[in-house]
Amino acid sequence: MAQVKRIDKDLTNSLKNKNPNVLHYVSLLNAEKAALNQKKNQDDDVRKLYNDAISMSARGGYVHDAALAQERFADYLLSSVGDYEEAKYHIEGAIQRYTNWGAMGVVEHLHNKYQDVLAGSSTN
Repeated sequence: MAQVKRIDKDLTNSLKNKNPNVLHYVSLLNAEKAALNQKKNQDDDVRKLYNDAISMSARGGYVHDAALAQERFADYLLSSVGDYEEAKYHIEGAIQRYTNWGAMGVVEHLHNKYQDVLAGSSTN
């Protein structure tokens, strides 16, 4: 956790120094922290943070980071919420983005890891 705090501090300092290239990282880190610290009835907040991270990464041209945000969001949806339909949507989105980026090893890994979800089964 100390490393997370250090990274968060470094990214925040970069933002304060007017470095716009880290905004999408801060957004994803905020989503991850919210997912870890989620309390009852905060699911909508966590979903918004992940969607913001995906959008910021994609708009900034950071295809691989948008894919990572979708992958992490899918993990959250599966492990904490049980929303298999939306998780499948984000897994497929991550696979498409990783494919566009040329990361075929990651694509293969995601196909193997989430084969049940991608096939429509509710077991992971």
